[in-house]
Amino acid sequence: MKCKIPEISWHNRDPVLSVDIQPRSLVSTEKTNIKHRLASGGTDAHVLIWYMNYTEDEKDIELDLAADLTRHQRAVNAVKWSPNGELLASGDDESVVFIWKLKGEQEPLNILDNTNEQDKEVWIVLKVLRGHMEDIYDLSWAPNSQFLVSGSVDNSAMVWDVQKGKSTGMLRDHKSFVQGVAWDPKNQYIATLSSDRYLRIFDIQTKRVLHRINKSTLPVGEGNEFYGHRLRIFHDDTLQTFFRRLCFTPDGKLLLTPAGVAEKDDVAQSLHTTYAFSRHAFRQPAIVLPCPGQYTVAVRCCPILYRLRPHKADVNPPVVPLPYRMIFASQHVVLFTFMIRSSDNHLQ
Repeated sequence: MKCKIPEISWHNRDPVLSVDIQPRSLVSTEKTNIKHRLASGGTDAHVLIWYMNYTEDEKDIELDLAADLTRHQRAVNAVKWSPNGELLASGDDESVVFIWKLKGEQEPLNILDNTNEQDKEVWIVLKVLRGHMEDIYDLSWAPNSQFLVSGSVDNSAMVWDVQKGKSTGMLRDHKSFVQGVAWDPKNQYIATLSSDRYLRIFDIQTKRVLHRINKSTLPVGEGNEFYGHRLRIFHDDTLQTFFRRLCFTPDGKLLLTPAGVAEKDDVAQSLHTTYAFSRHAFRQPAIVLPCPGQYTVAVRCCPILYRLRPHKADVNPPVVPLPYRMIFASQHVVLFTFMIRSSDNHLQ
């Protein structure tokens, strides 16, 4: 895996709060060049759509601005493409979620949809979702691209029917800001992470809380200082972050959570962590990934499932018994891989 940092001015000199890559690639008119779209949102209240291309030698990445979306009036905290790649959701500090779609040739242009002459394509607002009372911090789509969940500073998460532009339910159990939301790829759960130090698992159908995870023992060996102790496993509201963005792995078997901490009274220094929970056992983390020196505020999983690398299972047993390898990154682009036991011909 190669990591590139394009040297461009994303949102002038204002902070960039969210980026997301469109799930599907564009069919380029040039046979040698495949384009992808990337969306970004920032404190300048703009949503920018970028073309992301390989250079001719395929050793670097070029970004070219495709459209500047200007309907937001305040900072844009979250941008998320729908799984089918056709829609883009963006949430802001004014408690509004916009649903954008690429304008068709025969579609009329709304008077409110400002366009710039420099734009290479036109995006129009399909729906405006209103219901939250405060800033929206995170968004997550349902796998069918028809529903969306949003997390807000008003201590709630809302589930939306995107095509109807209406809320289908509110998740109210939180005692503080909802800083991260994740929709289960298997369409059974919605997970939220709040600054009240709780990970909550909701049933999608009933909207009821199934699990509240705040304290747990950790899966560590007997020689570890945290072994056998029931600990608070998430940071409190003094953590200096707006976001605690969690995610499910593409297969839905694991839930990855940032803002983890292992703290014990007789231990001088707390341990910052990222956790992985099995969907079959939310009460205790299945994996603890230490992040020394810095807390994590977001975690994202690569949508591609990779083949197993050659290894000796008896010498280096898999961390998680899955038939493929998964890669995810937490803050500062720390890359982790889950080793697996066998390969699949459909994997990359």
